[in-house]
Amino acid sequence: MNTSLPPGFRRPRVLQLAYCCGPQSGSEEGLGWNIANEAARHCDTWVICEEHMYAPTIMKYLQEHGPIHGLTFVFVPEKAHARYLWAVGLGYVSYNLWHRRALDVARRLHEQYCFDLVHQVNVIGFREPGYLWKLGIPFVWGPIGGLQNYPLRFLAEVGLSAGLAELIRTAVNRFQLRYSRRVRNAAKRATALLAANSHTQRTLGQWIGSEPILLSEVHAELSGISDRRLRAGDGTLRVLWSGKFLPIKALSLLLRALADFPEDVRFQLRVVGDGPQRGRWQRLARRLAIDDRIDWVGWRPHKAALAEFSWADVSVFSSLRDTTGTVVVESLSHGTPVICLDHHGAGDLVDETCGIKIPVTNRRQVIADLRDALVALARSPDELHKLGRGAVQRAQDYAGRRQGEKVLRVYRDVLTRSVPTTTRNAPTPFIPDIACRSTD
Repeated sequence: MNTSLPPGFRRPRVLQLAYCCGPQSGSEEGLGWNIANEAARHCDTWVICEEHMYAPTIMKYLQEHGPIHGLTFVFVPEKAHARYLWAVGLGYVSYNLWHRRALDVARRLHEQYCFDLVHQVNVIGFREPGYLWKLGIPFVWGPIGGLQNYPLRFLAEVGLSAGLAELIRTAVNRFQLRYSRRVRNAAKRATALLAANSHTQRTLGQWIGSEPILLSEVHAELSGISDRRLRAGDGTLRVLWSGKFLPIKALSLLLRALADFPEDVRFQLRVVGDGPQRGRWQRLARRLAIDDRIDWVGWRPHKAALAEFSWADVSVFSSLRDTTGTVVVESLSHGTPVICLDHHGAGDLVDETCGIKIPVTNRRQVIADLRDALVALARSPDELHKLGRGAVQRAQDYAGRRQGEKVLRVYRDVLTRSVPTTTRNAPTPFIPDIACRSTD
């Protein structure tokens, strides 16, 4: 941590809102935790997050590891009826009410500490921007996600009810982006907008007339692996699939691809996770006569789930709609090459050095391309090994520290534009260049 500041300067005071925030976690919780910790290296940082789900974990961590310099957590609880509202499909009502209470708390904090900027971190979905842009100080929003839609030519893959839900979601996305006054107001008030993937970057750019900054919502916890050769002694290709068993995750595409393997290519599939599609996908595996080569291991604690990457030769991310997918960067950080569909955030993360991207053409072609990619890797251990080395290198680009440096660079730019270059009465907030070096 850089503690030396030039005369007449001070650490910026930053207020973040991260509804989800927790140590040693992935997804939204990991995003909130990492950005908070990285900001606190050079800014005095306050973080508003939800109390019931996240305060116990955070407080336990702080008790075990001690306080984090420059970082203060402020917990705002959801009301007692929140669980009921989420259960009956009205979760966004409760979520919106929580944001209104968070604004009241933020106003009181701002009166006390006089923040230099405020950052709406998560939940990353665009349809709930919160209200902190009303504080009247520089406002950073993002990374923003949720704008990617399901490819309609794959509706048959998810079934009637899920397909109808995706059609409705696509229509709602288009309507809200065009007509939601609060989303538009938040975007207009933002001093900086951060887009979670290149698709969202393009979409928001067309909407607001200027291109947002690209910042993935996922980051890599580097495992320390630098090189490995894993192939089973009998040449079996070990394939890992990990995630929630939801229709959009499309494990069925991988199952159909594996069922079409040549007889001379052996594979073993390990499936980590659970969810409503479990029965449907297991029945499909039996119908395809590949169930004897699949291990359905169920849900695993986060650390145990990460350990599965050390077993695998390759992981497959078959999702048809995802902002990015934490599992992709987790795979790369363990030196496990990734085969994914070439769209949304996964298409940004994976390149030719660390995996294979499948064009999102049509159902039959995607299945064939998945099969061909897996077979090619099974028949080329050297290529598999090269991609494994590349995966470790690619993960470096998405390390938590790199994500933090990008955020600090945004803060520095915002403060430079917003704060007078000279002041007689008070020190000026300052972030050193080294805290936000270019990592693109």
